[in-house]
Amino acid sequence: MLRKFVFLLLLLPFVVEAQQTTEYPSDHLSPAFHAGRRAAFKDMMPKNSVALFFASQVRVRNNDVDYVYAQSKNFYYLTGLEEPNSLLLIFKEPVTILDKTGTEFLFVQARNPQQEMWTGKILGVDGVKETYKFENVFTNDKFNYSTIDAGRIDSVLTLFRTEDIVSKYKLRPDPLSRMALIADSLITTNKKPMATRTATNILQKMRGIKQPEEIAIMEKVVAMSVQGHNEVMKATKPGMTEFQAQAIMEYMFKKNGSEFVGYPSINGSGANTCILHYESNQRLMNNGDLLLSDCAAEYHGYSADVTRTIPVNGKFTPEQKIIYELVLEAQDSAFLQCKPGKLFSEPGSAAQRVISRGLIKLGIITNAADTRIYFPHGTSHHLGLDVHDMGGRGPLEAGAVFTVEPGIYIPPGSKCDQKWWNIGVRIEDDILITAEGYKNLSAGAPRTVAEVEKMSKQKSIFK
Repeated sequence: MLRKFVFLLLLLPFVVEAQQTTEYPSDHLSPAFHAGRRAAFKDMMPKNSVALFFASQVRVRNNDVDYVYAQSKNFYYLTGLEEPNSLLLIFKEPVTILDKTGTEFLFVQARNPQQEMWTGKILGVDGVKETYKFENVFTNDKFNYSTIDAGRIDSVLTLFRTEDIVSKYKLRPDPLSRMALIADSLITTNKKPMATRTATNILQKMRGIKQPEEIAIMEKVVAMSVQGHNEVMKATKPGMTEFQAQAIMEYMFKKNGSEFVGYPSINGSGANTCILHYESNQRLMNNGDLLLSDCAAEYHGYSADVTRTIPVNGKFTPEQKIIYELVLEAQDSAFLQCKPGKLFSEPGSAAQRVISRGLIKLGIITNAADTRIYFPHGTSHHLGLDVHDMGGRGPLEAGAVFTVEPGIYIPPGSKCDQKWWNIGVRIEDDILITAEGYKNLSAGAPRTVAEVEKMSKQKSIFK
C-alpha cells in the first residue's frame, strides 16, 4: 500500500495542470496595504510615543541547521518584509534620524554576496525601498544608542520583551539582539514606560478586522484547505495510516500553492479522535473508525483552520451518525449568531446549549454542568496571520474572520454506555462576518452525513 502511495506522489506533478502563469506569485499584499496599516497604527498611538517592532529571530533547530524562517506576524503586517535582523520604528510626531525626517524608519540587514550564495538574495536598503516603497531605510548597524532621542519620548510601544529576542547566553549578540538590547536600555535607563498593553490593544483592534486585500488571500487559503479535506474524504479507506491521510492533505495544499501548513496537522482515528491536539499521526486506520482531520494551509502568511470528521470506510455507524448530527446541529445553531452586533461569545453559547440538551437526551450526561466533560473547548477564535489570531471579544463587526468549531469527544473508559466510546467529532468552518450576516468560507467541504458519505464514494487520484 505504502509503495503504491509513494509512486502516486511521484507521478502527480506530471499529471496535475499547473495553474500559476507568472514566474512567481503576484498576489502578495501590496506596499500600499502595509503603509495603510502603519498609518492606522500611528493614528492610535499616544502623543510623544514611539513604537518598536522587531523581526523574528533566526532559530537553530539542531547543530548548524536553522528552522525555516518565520517572520513576526506584527512586523510582517506593518512592513511586508520577510527578512530577519530588521527593526521598524514608528513615531507619533515627525523626527529626524540620520538626516532623514519622517515618522517611519526601517533598519534592515545589509547585502552579503557570500551569504546570498547559500541562502538566497538579501534585499538590502535599495531592494527594500524599491519593493516595499519605504522611504527611510538604513542598514541595521546604523541603529545605536543615540538613534532615538529619549528626551522627546514619553512612552514606548513594543512587544519585544514577550518575543524572546534578547538572549543573555550568546557570546556575541546577533544584529537583532544588539538592537533589542539598545531598545531595552532606552526604556530602562531613561525610565520610559513601556506601553505593551497599548500596543496590544491597537493591534487587536486592527488585526481583528480584515481589510479587502486580506480577505482575498484568506479566501484563497481556505479554498486550498478545502481541496485537501475533500481529497482525504475520497481517498481514505481501512488499511491506510493516519500519516498517509496527512500526506494527501498536505500534498493538496502544496499542489495549490501553499507555502506552509497553518499549524501541525491533526489526523486522529479511533480513540485518537478524542485527543484535541493529536499530532503524531502514526496509527493504522481500521474498518469502523472515524478520522478527525484538523488541517489547513498557510498562504502568504495567512492561515485557514478547517476540521472534518469522516468514517474511514465511507459509512457512519448509527452511533457515530447520532453524535455527528448533534455536533452539526450545534454548529448550525452557532451560525445563526454570526452577524454584526452579536457578541463574539454568542455562537459558542448557542452551540453549548444544543450539545448539552443532546447529550442529556442520549443519556451520556445527566446535567448540563457535565457538558464540559465531552465538549471541553470553546467554538471560536479569530483567524488570519495567526491561526489563533489577534482580535476583540466584543460585538462582531463586518470584516471579522473566525472559526466555529463545536465538538464532542467520548474516549474509551468514559462514564457512559460503551457504544459511544471512541467517537470524537469536530466540525470546523471559517466564517467571515459581512454587513448582512456571514459567509462560510469553507463551505466547499461537505458537512452533512449524506454529503460526506457521497464524497467518500468518489474516485480519488490516490486510489
